[in-house]
Amino acid sequence: MKLKKRYIVLAAVIGAIAGGVYYVSHNLENIVKSAVNKYGSQVTGTEVKLGGFYFAPLKGEVKLSDLTVANPKGYAKPYIISLGEIFVKLNVKSLTEPVIVVEKVSVVKPEVTYELKNVTNNNVSDLLANINKNTASADKTETPKEEVKKEEKSGEGKKVIVDLVSVSEGQVNIAASIAGKGAGAAIPLPTIEIKDIGKEKGDNGKSLSETVVVILKKILNTSYQTVVEKGLGGLKDVANDGIKALNDKADSLKEEAKGFLKNIF
Repeated sequence: MKLKKRYIVLAAVIGAIAGGVYYVSHNLENIVKSAVNKYGSQVTGTEVKLGGFYFAPLKGEVKLSDLTVANPKGYAKPYIISLGEIFVKLNVKSLTEPVIVVEKVSVVKPEVTYELKNVTNNNVSDLLANINKNTASADKTETPKEEVKKEEKSGEGKKVIVDLVSVSEGQVNIAASIAGKGAGAAIPLPTIEIKDIGKEKGDNGKSLSETVVVILKKILNTSYQTVVEKGLGGLKDVANDGIKALNDKADSLKEEAKGFLKNIF
């Protein structure tokens, strides 16, 4: 009888642990997806989506997949950023604390599309302008107390410290359509490392939205600099293709005009 009671107690303990693990996992998934979709979209002014989420609570490991940032309006490509896989290593003990400590974020094989709308406008600059504008607006607007309480209750108000962000094996795709003719090139994105997010002087962690902004801006700025420094050949090809297309179109119109005038007279 005593042995049976022991088994019942053991089963109850295991059930409680399993239930706690499920609760933490499910709750964290909701927090992360909600934060990425809600705050990411608010910050960029475009749709931000997170597709997959997997959490191994005992190891403190998170795997995110299919995170996309839509292009600003007026561009042909659907996404400006596509992050295939993101691995996150958490300090498990910090999950119940006001500040969650993230030991490492590893972004593998991201793709950034640098798209030219015309000679002076590109989507990377436009998205960076959106981010700067939206974050500046957010800084000036105080969040109502009711909203703060709601975020704290749901977990969205938690702060985060990130020890290291690593972005590797990325690619920047250059795309353009000039005079109806498309052209492009692809160049490697240099490895990116960001350290100690949320550890700045006088800072005890950043909000999830602020953390997303730091990472996004670093990826976008690095992509822009890479295109300017190493992608000029590709841009030159795009420009040449555009000029050739314009000249070809002009010659075609001239021939059409000659035929039209000939038929009239």
